Amino acid sequence: MFLIRFMRWLFGWVKLEAEGGFPERLLNLTAMEGIELWGVCRQGVKMTACCPVRQYKKLRLPARKTGMRIHVTKRYGLPFLIRRYRSRAGAAIGLVAFFLVLHLFSQRVWVVEVRGNKESDSSEILEVMEQFGVKVGADLSTLDIDTLQLEALKKLPHLAWCVVNTQGSIAYIDVTERIPTPELSNTDIPSNIKAKCDGRIESVEVYTGQAMVQKGDAVAKGMLLVSGVIESKVGPILRRSQARILARTNRSLEVKVPLKETHMKSNGQVLLRPSLHLFTLDIPMYTDGKIEQQNKLTVSRVMLDVNGIELPVGIIQRRYDMLSPVEIKRTEQQAEHLAKQRLEKKKANELSSVQIVSSSENGEIQDGQYVIRGEYTCIEDICMEEQIIIDRT
Repeated sequence: MFLIRFMRWLFGWVKLEAEGGFPERLLNLTAMEGIELWGVCRQGVKMTACCPVRQYKKLRLPARKTGMRIHVTKRYGLPFLIRRYRSRAGAAIGLVAFFLVLHLFSQRVWVVEVRGNKESDSSEILEVMEQFGVKVGADLSTLDIDTLQLEALKKLPHLAWCVVNTQGSIAYIDVTERIPTPELSNTDIPSNIKAKCDGRIESVEVYTGQAMVQKGDAVAKGMLLVSGVIESKVGPILRRSQARILARTNRSLEVKVPLKETHMKSNGQVLLRPSLHLFTLDIPMYTDGKIEQQNKLTVSRVMLDVNGIELPVGIIQRRYDMLSPVEIKRTEQQAEHLAKQRLEKKKANELSSVQIVSSSENGEIQDGQYVIRGEYTCIEDICMEEQIIIDRT
């Protein structure tokens, strides 16, 4: 019944009124002509009925034969609705376009967000995921979620797990960071201690394990210092080696500072180029041509934010700081002063954990550069623990 009513509304129907003549004969003739009438009702000398709009013209001949006059009282259905609003075609087109665009846009990813990372850089994760199709504007139906998760983990070794969850047009990249392997602390795991650099032993303190060196011995990098294999009457016993072995080592550092060099520095000229970012489109809001001069680019984004979710709609501002070559000339004294400053920073970074016993720093001019070299005698702990691999096959 519903389908019949819907079809009548879709093609349109009219309510008509007929008077005079012979109503019964009119009904017989319409039946013979195959004209559909429903809702027939007689009220005195008048008769009312409903008829499909496309069959209304066929009623004129039977009405003329029966001496009845017919006219339409009301019109129903989609054709009359369209005719009523034909002067507002733009609204109808806009409504259809709205639903069409809404349908197309709902099949794509418009927001990509990383969740669960603390140490890992979100931009790095987004860059890798973009290689596998997880990006703004991606078609959801083409994403092979299971495959891309496995492939992404190969390129993101600092992640233990990742998954892409889609909610509407938002793709959430949920990650779990890999927990660094803790230092060997289980005393049940046997290990050796080896030298991490060359040196001469100054003191030996062995807590567990069997010492293989003593004070005054010269050792090379990788040499066994303490063994986790202890010989006993019942045979070899495996233990975790623990020790503190100090050795006298030699370290070398070098810094070079040119007397003449060219740096690119900002000349104060700034060029701003804003763009309207609309989903996957960048619409330029400037008319300048290509920038030929060397520059430093800074990009800032002001995007539409809804409930903490950044939408792909907003303004992207690109700032170009123009750079010009500036030649820097230094005297020997200036180069020496700068080289010493840089050498001190290098010592603070590389020799912070050692005790410097003696040092020798010498500088000279070589090939237009001031070169300063430092030779340092240090006392440091050279222990490096290494697990003993047991082959049980």
